[in-house]
Amino acid sequence: MSTLAFIHVGKTGGQTVQTALRSSYGAAYCDAVDWREPDDEFVVPKYNPDDYRRLKRLCPFLKSVGGHQIALWSNLHEVEPVRYFAFVREPLKRGASHYQYHLRDEEQPLTWDEWVAWPVHQNHQVKMFARDGSAESAIRAIKKHDVFVGLTELYDESLLILNKVIAADLNPAYRRTNTARNNEVAQRLLADPQTRTQIERMYGEEFALHDFVKREWYPRWREKYGPTLEEDLRRFQADRQRGFNRRHHLANRLYRKFWILPRTRLIRRRLGT
Repeated sequence: MSTLAFIHVGKTGGQTVQTALRSSYGAAYCDAVDWREPDDEFVVPKYNPDDYRRLKRLCPFLKSVGGHQIALWSNLHEVEPVRYFAFVREPLKRGASHYQYHLRDEEQPLTWDEWVAWPVHQNHQVKMFARDGSAESAIRAIKKHDVFVGLTELYDESLLILNKVIAADLNPAYRRTNTARNNEVAQRLLADPQTRTQIERMYGEEFALHDFVKREWYPRWREKYGPTLEEDLRRFQADRQRGFNRRHHLANRLYRKFWILPRTRLIRRRLGT
């Protein structure tokens, strides 16, 4: 059986997805821990097969792994059979939301001009699938590895398809988390023609990727689900937390706090980072 690997693209609803993974797998789900002190956390994935092997030694019963540190080019499949999935989001909204999150989360955030000039995060969605930031490369890699790519705009539906077509042991029930109290910053950026144009330039390759997923790749998975999708979606949306396993969710958080993170600190010291 393949391990379910979640490629967590920033600002696509990934932390909410992780609540479903924790509920479904308990301590058998692990966040991809960065064995080095994070520098460009949330932007630059660092995981490689050796990092994954190290995590599996800490969690030998692993069923699912996910996080910002995993990209498709992390090559986890070199270690064991892996089934990848991810979500992508309309680039303008994602780009504006990314900067809004940056302002909220950083003690010394970059100004907008500094953010625009910083190349690391540009075409972020594409770089999670192809290191070179090319939409063409990303699409080719997604096809090669048969990655399930859901749409943030069709969030609930994507989770249902993931469950039925890819991961039968996943319960799509979730708890919404890490959502902005208000979207004033993002709305202001999108309403201003100048900043909107800057966002378009910063994430230019993302538009081709998102269009490919929306028009070609995602409909393929929807078709595989079958004719009951609309009815199943109505039932799911009537109670999105039905069957949510609070014990599993708590067990996962405790396992991370008292086992994974303390040993991560030990490994970091051993590695001299």
